[in-house]
Amino acid sequence: MAVALAEKGFTVAAIDSVPAMTKLTHAHARQAGMDNRIHETIGDAHELAFQDQTFDLIVALGVASWLPNLRKALVEIARVLIPGGYVVLSMHNRYCLDRLLDPLLTPAFEPIRKRVKHGLERVGLYNPGKRAEQHYYSTKEFNAHLREANLTNIRNTNIGFGPFTFLQHRILPDRIGLRIHQKLQQHANSEFPFLRSTGVIHIALARKD
Repeated sequence: MAVALAEKGFTVAAIDSVPAMTKLTHAHARQAGMDNRIHETIGDAHELAFQDQTFDLIVALGVASWLPNLRKALVEIARVLIPGGYVVLSMHNRYCLDRLLDPLLTPAFEPIRKRVKHGLERVGLYNPGKRAEQHYYSTKEFNAHLREANLTNIRNTNIGFGPFTFLQHRILPDRIGLRIHQKLQQHANSEFPFLRSTGVIHIALARKD
């Protein structure tokens, strides 16, 4: 993404909390001849080390769902954006089709799953360890977080259907699952009711007010 933006003429500050990722970005930038346009920085989305109103555009794809405090990160994003600046974000959709159809993933049973995990953890039968927790949001929740950060969602889309699981086990071969995904995505792109809001990933273009 950093290289693609640099090739479009942007000067890019590429931020990641993992040093290995910034090194990889630097290697890709040099390989593409874009290292003069890309500046890699180790940083935290919750506390961005930039002055107010620094950027015209922020791209945070594959980031929001892994943040412990999305609200705080969005406030930081808004702080470093110029007035009228844009941010492109993605998040994992709580009400995606696959989660709705799988009993072990459906949001309707989420409170029960949390109580069971908490109980197992208390008796020592479940240990989540230090794994990064993936967060899911409804589009309503996500838009509410954007508004609180003084960001307005001006365009959005949902992408991705599958991998079609039951009890978290795939029930379709990849070849068939891909065909179904392509057909469902076509309908979602055409704003077909229900499908337009049940893709795996929700992508939003927001503007700082």
